[in-house]
Amino acid sequence: MDELDAVREEIRKVDRDMTALFEKRMALSREVALCKMKSGAPIYDAAREEKNIRELSALLEDAADAPYFRRWYQLLMDLSKEKQRAEKEMQA
Repeated sequence: MDELDAVREEIRKVDRDMTALFEKRMALSREVALCKMKSGAPIYDAAREEKNIRELSALLEDAADAPYFRRWYQLLMDLSKEKQRAEKEMQA
């Protein structure tokens, strides 16, 4: 196995881990939707999202990754909101 193949194999391992974590996060998004429906809280909270992005971005070891992380995490939150809206519609 050459160096490129070795790096690609590491990426595949990370991707498998991320797939499992994605599913877990989406399941939790469903639970959040159910809690929000019970309490009447809105699905979207811009201030909370920005706070989460700032706090998580601060955990990055390489600050140069911050703009990419921001875009990736914003998409993840958008998908979570989409899932929450779908759950709310199913429950209605």
